[in-house]
Amino acid sequence: MAYPNYYYASSSSTSSSSSPSSCPADGGGDSGGVEGAFSTPIQPASAGAAGVRASSSSTSSSSSSSESCAAPPDAGYSAFPLRYANGEIRQVTPGLKSRGYGLNWGHTLSYSNQLLADSTPGINGFRWFVKELPQLGKDASGNIAVIGIINDAIWFNKSGSLYVARFFSPETLSESGTGSSNEFTFTDAQGQVTKFFGFDAAIPAAKQGQLKSFTDAYGHTYTPTYDANNRVTVLSMGSSPGISYNYEYYTSGVNSGRLQYVTLKRGTTNVRRISYTYHETGTGNGLTGDLKQALLQEWNGSAWDDVHKNYFRYHTADGGGGIVHGLKYVVGPEGCARMAAAGMTDPDAEDDTTLNNYADHQFEYDDGTNKRVTTEIVNGQGSVNDAGSSSTASRSSYGYTYATSAHADGFNNWKKKTVETRPDGHKLTVYCNYAGQPILKVLEEYSGGSPTGNKWYEYFKYDGQGRVIQRGTSEAVASYSEASPGLVTLNSSVGLIRVYEYYPAQSSSITGEAPSRLRYEKVKQGNTGTEIKVREWQYATRTAGGKTVYPVWKRIEYRSDSGGGSDPATTTFAQTWFTNTVQMDQQTTTWPAVTTAQHGSNTAESRVERFDEYGRVIWLKDERGS
Repeated sequence: MAYPNYYYASSSSTSSSSSPSSCPADGGGDSGGVEGAFSTPIQPASAGAAGVRASSSSTSSSSSSSESCAAPPDAGYSAFPLRYANGEIRQVTPGLKSRGYGLNWGHTLSYSNQLLADSTPGINGFRWFVKELPQLGKDASGNIAVIGIINDAIWFNKSGSLYVARFFSPETLSESGTGSSNEFTFTDAQGQVTKFFGFDAAIPAAKQGQLKSFTDAYGHTYTPTYDANNRVTVLSMGSSPGISYNYEYYTSGVNSGRLQYVTLKRGTTNVRRISYTYHETGTGNGLTGDLKQALLQEWNGSAWDDVHKNYFRYHTADGGGGIVHGLKYVVGPEGCARMAAAGMTDPDAEDDTTLNNYADHQFEYDDGTNKRVTTEIVNGQGSVNDAGSSSTASRSSYGYTYATSAHADGFNNWKKKTVETRPDGHKLTVYCNYAGQPILKVLEEYSGGSPTGNKWYEYFKYDGQGRVIQRGTSEAVASYSEASPGLVTLNSSVGLIRVYEYYPAQSSSITGEAPSRLRYEKVKQGNTGTEIKVREWQYATRTAGGKTVYPVWKRIEYRSDSGGGSDPATTTFAQTWFTNTVQMDQQTTTWPAVTTAQHGSNTAESRVERFDEYGRVIWLKDERGS
């Protein structure tokens, strides 16, 4: 394969299951990563109200403005972000971006320190993946991961000739063909289809598991062009004029075969490009195949003008706070600009002490087996004075320690414990289940290095599929004990607890149901309190071309707690569709009436939106009828 089977380091006994995420919608927070029987479980990507995860295999077309609820902040990651369960960096670096023909496309890099195998770098170097050139990973049991953003991989277990999405994931994966026709078809919850070359020996090794085509909800198909070395060279969209992403590779030197340029063109006209350079062994700042710099440039009509750049530096060996190919420094565009203003135009020529003043992130690790971040230093805010020299940077250091319990695996049993020591001395302890989902977060106040006794809590409870069903505030937690697998004792009648209820996975004749999607958000006071409905979602069903999507049809807000939730205010979403597609043609949003007593018209006002076949709004009638 051009990209080998990437494996994750395991810091404990391993599990063959991918973790669902913590969004009430269907579990989505923006988190996760590749894992399998060989790895620490990692949770998948984010979701909206319909239980629809944003596709990690492609950048989703914005096919409509249909209602969705935002996922809550992902409790499984720190703010910068670092995944608490396994010390995994989430470094996502946007590059080129475009929205021609309705597609949010581009060239977006993501990095993970938790890869176990480093034998072969990808086109952008060791441990870096390209969101818009998704690929398949395959474990020894034949289970398949669909990888875009490396932290958001979606896993499918092989069962005979079928591939079954883990837990409640709504995506599907199927395999067809033999020999050189062997391929995998991934269909996401928006009705978009991504095809991949299979793993048959008749397919060139460099092409196995790589992107074959992408088809949007309307049915437009985009197919990349490969060169004689089985590398993507062009991916084009639309016509008159179309837009294209053009890929050029180094043809000589130790980094031959690595990506050199990605150029965005409109027709034949250059628009922007990214120029990539790579480290070479011997400099001490990285090994051959490690991505060094991503320089964004803009075409001025005759030449390329520099816009901004990102710089990356690495540890070169395991031990002493480093791991092989482990990110050591990340200097973003602002830091690189400050360095240039101080006369340092080449970050790679500066020593670590100087780089400290400008780096967005600095990382140290425990060892080459666990590969967990133990120290993260963020935000080098070095300023430049009138003389052009930099002042001392303002840096914030976060420390991490890890522990594992002997408790049995279970969504509501704690397995991983991470203690984050913050720059102000306060400590956050995060207890996660075997799948990496947080069960309890404890923020403890410290003064002068000693605890003050003040603690604040956040609690999560999951169902048998790993979906969040309760989220408790600090007042709801009575106590906790590490000796108990379930960890937490809740107050019976004190403290706010949010409750999430889902539709069944199979049809049960409930009005507005959609399989496994969020139905209710409720609240209750304490663990034994009465549940009171706050919001309800109902869904429509659209089936065409062998695909089914579930857009939100009705959202109900309950304005009174009487009777467990009453006095509904209802917003409806009525859709029409392009023939034989799951691409929306029109949506009418009707808002609840505002009474004259509330200075309203006492009429339910509506907004009408029309879309073209690429999902772009082309006509709008607002609530005033204009």
